[in-house]
Amino acid sequence: MDSNEPKRGLSPVYRWLVLVIMSLICFAQYYIYDSITPLGTLIKQELGFTGSEYGLLFSFYAVANVFFLMLLFAGVLVDWLGLKVSGIFYGFLCFLGAALTALGAWHGLPRLLGPLDPWLHTAFFPQASTTLKIMLLGRMIYGVGAEAILVVNNKVLARWFKGKELAFAYGLNLTIMRLGTFLALNIQAPAARWFGLRGSLWFAAVIMLAGFGTFFIYLMLEKSAIGHPGAPGMNRTGVGAPEEKFVLREAFSFDVSFWFISLLCVTFYSAVFPFQAYAPDILVQKFGYAVEKAGMYTSALILGTMIFTPIFGWFVDHKGKRATLMVIGSLLLIPSHWLLGYTHFAPVVPIFVVGIALSLVPAALWAAIPMMVPESRLGTAFGAVGYVQNVGLMLFPYLAGKIADAHTTVNAAGESIIDYSSTMLMFIGLGLCGFVFSLLLKWADARRKDGQSIERVLLH
Repeated sequence: MDSNEPKRGLSPVYRWLVLVIMSLICFAQYYIYDSITPLGTLIKQELGFTGSEYGLLFSFYAVANVFFLMLLFAGVLVDWLGLKVSGIFYGFLCFLGAALTALGAWHGLPRLLGPLDPWLHTAFFPQASTTLKIMLLGRMIYGVGAEAILVVNNKVLARWFKGKELAFAYGLNLTIMRLGTFLALNIQAPAARWFGLRGSLWFAAVIMLAGFGTFFIYLMLEKSAIGHPGAPGMNRTGVGAPEEKFVLREAFSFDVSFWFISLLCVTFYSAVFPFQAYAPDILVQKFGYAVEKAGMYTSALILGTMIFTPIFGWFVDHKGKRATLMVIGSLLLIPSHWLLGYTHFAPVVPIFVVGIALSLVPAALWAAIPMMVPESRLGTAFGAVGYVQNVGLMLFPYLAGKIADAHTTVNAAGESIIDYSSTMLMFIGLGLCGFVFSLLLKWADARRKDGQSIERVLLH
């Protein structure tokens, strides 16, 4: 064959295959994040953790990203080093963190640590057990890798899907990722019954290892597409489009709409993900559900997102209205959290509505960012949004646990009874703040003078 002969164009199916394969590492990442959620009651009982210590397992996910600016660096590194190197590095950190979390709960940990065990008892957090400290280290390392992998994922999708398909692609991507959460909420409690609490944590680590392996499949797909029309950076005739150059001094020169969307992101997700971490125990404590049933009912939240996120993504691609959808989604959180905190209304309904809100906002939010930011700075932009989001993911799970501890009593049988009403009030306040920021975003977007409103429909 003549070496100068043009290569065949890629089938439209190819980019959807890329999406599915790329989504699998994020599926595993989501599974790991919530692998401890349905185990909350067991973790507190078997490992002797308090409510605030359990909350730290979620807060430490974001500690390095916030205090050591790891996520901001990750965004810049993804733009600078490229997707291959950064994806492999951060995918490995996800697995390492999951393995350390499981190792921390292992019975043989003191013997494995040897002379390090007594040192760890007093080196830092002297009031905390070695088990908690190793698990926190694992969750912190995992958090660095997990958030950076999302930056890689978002930039991959922005390269492969442009124009009308972008929001729908993000919607399908989120559906696959949240299938990880859905399965974690439904599988981890039975896994703890079959393998024990510690075995279920190792089971989750193996899932993360398998997810990490799928990233190498994505890299093979990316490599085989090079030079073909329809691949990223190629037009329909196979001619390469000029690549935008990354300029460090311009990395964070974003407009006010971008910062409003960042503030919406932190308040909205802080009203959802920390709530999700405590939802099973809320159902156990307030509604009297068994542990496994509580995890199953909490998964109704994720079921809602899996159903509606692609639908709302399709709507955004064809109708626009991104800022409007973010306003509606933020507003839905307020009555949902109130019903759960202050009434005995059937909890599956407001939990499912929170899932709808978690479809509306992300389907519009993540697809709006590539409209605001040049491709050369997309990694940095996603890293900046993720950093602000991680501030909330670090702070509010711990605060929720502290509030719960302050409203814990012990009954005559020696059982801890927790009143989560005040915790839910915090989530209501976060939902209200998110609603305000969504209104400010809509206001700022309506006043853009460059014709690049995120409410518009993309025509190319």
